[in-house]
Amino acid sequence: SGVIENDPQDWDGAFRGKLVYTNNPAWVFYDILVNSRYGLGEFLTEFDIDKFALYRIARYCDEMVTGAKGELEPRFVANIYLTKQADAYKVLKDLATIFRGMLYFIDGEIFPVMDAPSNPVYAFNTSNVIDGEFTYETTGSKTRANQFIVRWNDPDYDYEARNLIVEDSEAIAKDRHVLSQSAVAFGATSEGQAERYGRWKLWTAQNQKEIVQFSTTQNALFLRPGDIVTISDAERSATRYGGRVSGSHGTISTTSIPIDSTITLTSGHTYDL
Repeated sequence: SGVIENDPQDWDGAFRGKLVYTNNPAWVFYDILVNSRYGLGEFLTEFDIDKFALYRIARYCDEMVTGAKGELEPRFVANIYLTKQADAYKVLKDLATIFRGMLYFIDGEIFPVMDAPSNPVYAFNTSNVIDGEFTYETTGSKTRANQFIVRWNDPDYDYEARNLIVEDSEAIAKDRHVLSQSAVAFGATSEGQAERYGRWKLWTAQNQKEIVQFSTTQNALFLRPGDIVTISDAERSATRYGGRVSGSHGTISTTSIPIDSTITLTSGHTYDL
């Protein structure tokens, strides 16, 4: 209804009847999807979009953080000016980069995913992976950027595109060379937002340097791109953190639950099954 409330309210998915201005990236993204004049409204409706996922993204974008000059500002805003027709998927991907996200199509709906802190939703170990095998691959040290040149639009210079250098001095000293890459902070008119985008790119390059592959069964069918999972590989940690209930090792009863290997319980501790 647009009425300002003093207490948190549950959102039922309805929008107010009157349009209002916003530069929140999640709702700009939604507008491009459903608008029939300059967006994809001829092909999509609100029922084709997970707007509750966008709502969670929008709240994350609106959180106030410290800017480059010590001022408080929203974490992400989308101040963009589209001047010409472009490929729809490219525009959507560019918009998703504002909130560090990606999009995919599943079950007849468009789902946006954001890279933000969250809790794991599933745990993998040798007992729920086919053949109990994990295969690892790492990125080469010569491909890990330790400096990013971020391009953004500076309002103090008539919104001209300017470069901001974000670098990891410790990584540069360790690598003994500067490996620079370019990035565009799409929609950013704040130096703080451009710096946050560069820091995220830099942290990703320096820390997310391993890929693991494995095969599992239908128990993981509910997982979607962007979900956080944990991996406990007994071959790497020399400790087993997971197992299965096993009917071949005994009979299940109200007092006995057989498992696939023996375990040691410590006296004085309480265990939950």
